[in-house]
Amino acid sequence: MTEEVDHPTINDDDQLWRRIPDLPHMIKKLPDGTYRASSAAFKDGLDGELSVHLAKLTTVEKAMAGHSEKGLAEIAANLPLSLDHSVVYDPTEDDHSHTVIIPPKNKSKKSRMRDAEEMAKAARWLVLPLSIRS
Repeated sequence: MTEEVDHPTINDDDQLWRRIPDLPHMIKKLPDGTYRASSAAFKDGLDGELSVHLAKLTTVEKAMAGHSEKGLAEIAANLPLSLDHSVVYDPTEDDHSHTVIIPPKNKSKKSRMRDAEEMAKAARWLVLPLSIRS
């Protein structure tokens, strides 16, 4: 059952879930034939924020509702925090688990790209995107 709290503390070991679009540039095929999210899946948006779900406040089913073609990848909150990003709880009317990863304003575009690559490499699939499901 989902824990219902107004302003949860985000701990280093909390899991963050990112929906990954089923697009070729969002998925990287590895030499061993497996797939992982690409760095493009973890690049910040135009507003500088990367939307994720705080796993302890939702379920895989809720996070994937209406997005069956997408994948769902998981990273620990300590990773973006270790890269000097903020992880901020930001619930919406439709998503109590909505959280954002915000890069520091002083980070260069090149540094942000490296950070996105680190997050992508560390991410593990909870749900594979439709195009690579067996």
